[in-house]
Amino acid sequence: MDVAVDNKDDELDYSSLPRLVIDPYEYLEKIPGNNGHIRNQFLQAFNELYYHIEYEDVLDEIDHIVTIFHELSLLIDDIEDDSSFRRGWPAAHTKYGVPLTINCGNLMYFVAMKRATSVLPEIYLKHNPRICVAELSASIQKILTNEMINLHHGQGLDIYWRDTPNVIENNLPSLTEYAEMVMNKTGGLFRLSIKLLELFSTSETSQPSKIPLANLLGIIYQIRDDYLNLVDERYNHMKGTSGEDLLEGKASLPILHCLKNSEKSPVYRMLTEYKTSEERAKSDLLKVAIQFMEEETQSLAFTKHLLLEYCDKARNEIVQTTGNKDSMLIQIIHKLSMV
Repeated sequence: MDVAVDNKDDELDYSSLPRLVIDPYEYLEKIPGNNGHIRNQFLQAFNELYYHIEYEDVLDEIDHIVTIFHELSLLIDDIEDDSSFRRGWPAAHTKYGVPLTINCGNLMYFVAMKRATSVLPEIYLKHNPRICVAELSASIQKILTNEMINLHHGQGLDIYWRDTPNVIENNLPSLTEYAEMVMNKTGGLFRLSIKLLELFSTSETSQPSKIPLANLLGIIYQIRDDYLNLVDERYNHMKGTSGEDLLEGKASLPILHCLKNSEKSPVYRMLTEYKTSEERAKSDLLKVAIQFMEEETQSLAFTKHLLLEYCDKARNEIVQTTGNKDSMLIQIIHKLSMV
């Protein structure tokens, strides 16, 4: 068997990879999202309001890179959460197997990194021939590496709180620790988008960093997700089950609030007496626990109130700094508040 070892293509890209290796990613990519491409909307909205990048090919590539990171993270998330469904369809690992899906997810991390550090600078070079591609690539690599560390830091804490015995009884995270976890996990891709926009901004007006706003939006997005996970029928249909966070034993915001405000509640019993999602699903406690969070500890109302409070905070900050009360970004935040 002859192998052309001296002709290995150093410029291998996503399009030239064997389909069988990236089937899990392409399968997930084709499933319609349930949030109307919200990250692309945020990208466009931030650019419209603050950064004014006029090069559509640069914006499209940033969006593509962030999308790859988002989609591949879902491949891994569904394995870590043992989720059977994603967006109402069978999760990729149930179709292609766990080993191939993990490998595909890891592969796409490097595909996204390569696009960001080689393709994106080359696209920008067409518009600005004076730039130093090597310096720009190094700046992008630093941004991506830091945010991937943050994302995995947050995800690791989320998993630790869920899977480590006796956390609920002895070491329940505080609401502040929850917020910090969310800023790392969910806020990562928001910050990644903002940092790339800042790097390529053509705005003549110097803007204070929008990273605090990106962090706030990450928290808003996660709180909304935590709330809908327990109460929204459409969300439950997309996930294939109701109360998925409770079945998995996650320390979501309403679950944390309930545990901190009631001892030996149905939520506490469900998470301590049953050790697996399957055992919890077979118990008769799910509806009782959700009802308890609604009626006894008002944890669902607390979560919704905090969501609306943070949405108001984000809107006020945008209006105060821009004077624009009807921007695309304001409209998106308004939609997120409608739960």
